[in-house]
Amino acid sequence: MNDHRMVVEQTDRTIICVSLNSAIDKRLLVPGFRLGAVSRAVQADATAGGKGLNVARVAHALGASVLATGFAGGGNGAWIMRKLDEIALRHQMVAVAQETRVCLNIIDESAGQSTEILEPGPEIAAAEKAEFMALWAEMCKPGQWLTLSGSLPRGLGEAFYAQLAAKAREAGAHAVLDTSGMPLKLALSSGPHTVKPNEEEFRQCFDADPRDRAAVRRIAAQLGEHGVQALLVSLGREGCLAALPDGRLWLAAPPAIDAVNAVGSGDSFVAGWTVACSLGLDVPDALRLAIAAGTVNAMSPGTGQVSREAVDAMVDRVQVTAL
Repeated sequence: MNDHRMVVEQTDRTIICVSLNSAIDKRLLVPGFRLGAVSRAVQADATAGGKGLNVARVAHALGASVLATGFAGGGNGAWIMRKLDEIALRHQMVAVAQETRVCLNIIDESAGQSTEILEPGPEIAAAEKAEFMALWAEMCKPGQWLTLSGSLPRGLGEAFYAQLAAKAREAGAHAVLDTSGMPLKLALSSGPHTVKPNEEEFRQCFDADPRDRAAVRRIAAQLGEHGVQALLVSLGREGCLAALPDGRLWLAAPPAIDAVNAVGSGDSFVAGWTVACSLGLDVPDALRLAIAAGTVNAMSPGTGQVSREAVDAMVDRVQVTAL
C-alpha cells in the first residue's frame, strides 16, 4: 500500500470493550507539586476512564461500532454512563452495590512529571459477577472482536480474564488482552487472540528480554500452541514488536513527537489494533493504525482522546520493519 490512511466504515459488527474496573479519571495541573505540601491545581478535568473505557472511546472516535461493558456503581458509575451518553458511545453495564473508583493524575508541567494515584475500585459480589458472566456469554459470538483491558476489581479472582478469554475462544470470538501480573499469566493458556504486555510486563511474565528477538519468537510460538495469534510488546517511544507463532516479527516505530500526556497511549494502541483487525487489515497496516492512535493520544492533554483525522494523518509517518 502506498497510502496507509485508515478508512473505517460503520458496520453491524460491534467491538465489545470490557472495563471491569472503570474510574472517573481526574487530571489536575499542579505547578510545583511536592509531596507533603499543600498544592493548588490551576486546572482540573475529569473523564470516564479506566483502560477499557479509554479503548472504547478511541475505537469509537476511529469510526468503529463500539459497545462498552463492565461494572458501574453509585453516583460515580452514573456519572461515567452520562459521559458515555454525551459522546453517543453505547454501553451495557452491570450495576454494582459499591462505588466506582476515582483515579488522579497530578501533572506538574514545569517539571515534566505526572503522578498517578489509583483507587482500588469496588468489591464485586458473587451475584454481580454471575450477572456479568451471563452477559458475556451472550456477547461472545463467532467472529466478534472484544478487548479485555486493565486491572481486576476485588471479588473477581485473578483467573477472571482467563475465564472470559476461554469463553470467547469457545464461541469463536477474538479477545485482545492488555493486563499484567497474575491475571495475564493465568489468561495466556486460555487462548486470547492477542496479548499486549509492555516491556516490564513482558520481562516479569516471561523472564526474557524483549530485545532478544529469538526469545520473542520462541515465546510467540509457545503462546501459539494455546491459540494466541499475536504477541505485541510495547516499547514506549521505541514503538512495538509484533510476533506471530509462525516466526514472523515486525518492529513498528512512531515518529519523533513532543509528547504532552502519554497516559492512555497504550489503550489507544489497543483500540487501533482491534479496529484494524476487525477490518481484516494485515499485521503491518494494523500496527500502523495502532501506533498512530497511540502517538496522537500522547500529543493530546487528554487521556484516551484522539481524532480520526489526526490518526489518519499520522498513519503514514509510522515505520514498520520486518525483522
